Amino acid sequence: MCNEWILMNRALYITEIVLCGLQIVETYIFKEKMNYYKIEFNNEYQQLYYDNCVYSNLYSICLYGDRMNPHNHAVSHAGNSMSRHTVFDGIDLMFLDVKQETIQFYAKSHTKTFAINHCEEGRIECKFTSGDYLYMGPGDMSIGWHIHADYQHENYFPTKLFKGIVLLVDVEKAQPVLDALVTEARIDLTQLANRFCEHSDFGMMMEETESVRQIFSSLYKVPDQIKGHYFKLKVIEIFLLLSIISTTNHEKRSSYRKQQVDIVKAVNEYISTQFMKRITIDSLSDQFDIPTSTLKRCFKGVYGTTIHHYLKECRINAAKHLLQESDQSILEIANAVGYENGSKFTSAFKEATGVTPSAYRKV
Repeated sequence: MCNEWILMNRALYITEIVLCGLQIVETYIFKEKMNYYKIEFNNEYQQLYYDNCVYSNLYSICLYGDRMNPHNHAVSHAGNSMSRHTVFDGIDLMFLDVKQETIQFYAKSHTKTFAINHCEEGRIECKFTSGDYLYMGPGDMSIGWHIHADYQHENYFPTKLFKGIVLLVDVEKAQPVLDALVTEARIDLTQLANRFCEHSDFGMMMEETESVRQIFSSLYKVPDQIKGHYFKLKVIEIFLLLSIISTTNHEKRSSYRKQQVDIVKAVNEYISTQFMKRITIDSLSDQFDIPTSTLKRCFKGVYGTTIHHYLKECRINAAKHLLQESDQSILEIANAVGYENGSKFTSAFKEATGVTPSAYRKV
């Protein structure tokens, strides 16, 4: 708490310096050379033209500037949206809003770049060449280097929903800008990233602190007219906070092997299509040849919820559809979605939706 108080005072102190220096230091380098970045959305391709090639763990993206507005760009397709804001030269703030299970990205590499990733909603799968899988959920943050050759990557979103932020930092470009803005307490970007990447280039995944949560949550809803200066102040505040956050007091995240993940995904697929049958943890364990304890642990790790809750969710969603689209009785619908009697169904439906099936049908 003491450190955070000192930090906030320091942030307020440098705010005036930052605001005065923005007009002088805010120098951007734009390239005339145009390249393209290709995103695959369900086998449909869309070419996007941007200005600066960078990528992150959350999504690999080549950003090439719009000639009319090379600092910022927004793209939406099939319910998915991405927006990018060049905060300083070498520092890009990107927002990702996904409502599907997979997206394929192709991008060129960029040297000495690290990313600060934040998940606001949903989940994202992080797959590594070692064969390990990690999962980010709401409130999770990760920091890591991204130094690879030409990059091809498939992002998987277990809950078909993800809303998050990626702060991409090209150290060679960003360090001089940051040095000019923050003169009282120098922030060494390479040193900052290395603290979180002691054991791997991926770095560290952790739950956000209250201070970090406040900063990131404020970034999602900013009026257009103040975004430019607001993002600049918040980015510096993020760097200041990360420079004092301990890397030793965070619990190591559980990772999962490919075989475990494949089984859990098969279980998820089975439940989503066979929810009307009688399904138990033991029956799933026998069917998919996996110990019950491992099954429960891995399923929650991948999907962020229990098997019981997911099964109930599938049944209730199917019931909602039948209540709105069919003339079947409440009991018939209860049986159709896997409930043996109407009273259990009504109780479960009201617990999930706040209203009875009869009341829901009238809406």
